[in-house]
Amino acid sequence: MFDLEKAITDWRQQIAASGIRSVQVLNELEGHLRDDIGRQVQMGVSAQPAFECSIRRIGESEALAVEFQKAAAPKEIQERKVKLLCIVLVGFLYLLPFILSIPKPWSGLDEIQQWLGLCAIALTILAMFSGLVLGRFLPIISDKRIRTRVQFASFLPVFVWLLAFAFAILPRLDLSVGQMTVATLWAISPLAIFGGLIFGLDEAARRTTSTTA
Repeated sequence: MFDLEKAITDWRQQIAASGIRSVQVLNELEGHLRDDIGRQVQMGVSAQPAFECSIRRIGESEALAVEFQKAAAPKEIQERKVKLLCIVLVGFLYLLPFILSIPKPWSGLDEIQQWLGLCAIALTILAMFSGLVLGRFLPIISDKRIRTRVQFASFLPVFVWLLAFAFAILPRLDLSVGQMTVATLWAISPLAIFGGLIFGLDEAARRTTSTTA
């Protein structure tokens, strides 16, 4: 005897295996399938022929995967360009005070402090763009909602660290202006590191989508 629910479950698994892993997209496709089957059943068609007719109308799983990837590609490319532009802008704004006030920021620092400060700046700038490389090694999280939650959870420790440094650690330290400058530069660097990690997760998911396409 034909089991409609099992047939729909198997069809959904085939769609997911073909490359469409978004839960939202799968739910939408299943909703269209059920609506079409329901209309046919109301017209007197039995469950099995209605199911077979509906999946033919919607399309085979491989064809669906290709079409959804083609539709999603321009949007993903645009989002990636916006993210890269934001990283470049943040990096420029980070460097701008030092560029405009050269050599004043370093005039009160000794040689060791100057090198430590420059290393902190270099590390921060490199970390901002590290996602382009990290995307090759980070785990692949295809579901965008889950990936966003992981990214948000990754940022929380850094946010807590910055608050602790600004309001709990720094006021208790007896530092010169130069030492405080260097300490602040190093304290900010984890923000860029985790920013690279967040972007890297998006790069890992994008690379997988591109490969599948």
